[in-house]
Amino acid sequence: MKLSRTGWNNVIIFSVMIFILVINVTNKKLYSSTDQQDNKQQTLFAKHAVILSLAVNQQVAIERIGRTWRATPAKISGQALEQMMLTWHEITGDIVTVPPELDHQMALVVTVELAGEAQAQLLNFFITDNELLVFNPQQKRWLAFPLAIFSQLIPNEILAS
Repeated sequence: MKLSRTGWNNVIIFSVMIFILVINVTNKKLYSSTDQQDNKQQTLFAKHAVILSLAVNQQVAIERIGRTWRATPAKISGQALEQMMLTWHEITGDIVTVPPELDHQMALVVTVELAGEAQAQLLNFFITDNELLVFNPQQKRWLAFPLAIFSQLIPNEILAS
């Protein structure tokens, strides 16, 4: 089959369009399966959320100072504080569909201010025998974490202050 230069250009254009269409269709299938996994596990905050400050029981305040963090009056600083805040960004927990009956007065209350949000996020931490439960009253969402994560989110230095 003999095609002119314009004919070959059309063949190339349509081939590229079909290739792009195939990529888009397979891409949607790949990401729809990861969305189902994300429904079972979720982070405390949105992926690109920036924490400006964090207060534990209105006693210890941790603030962002440029790219570093400052805790007052806690006895934590430097690398330990950086690691703690990195954990806050990256931790993922299982969504709890049926929350347990817990006394909300016994919760450890953490207030988190995020960039771009007018209202601070309140998080209630509950320690059970085998897991850490976090309740976000604004979103009415419960997340469950392994109990060992608690010491990474709120180190002993902060609680001792």
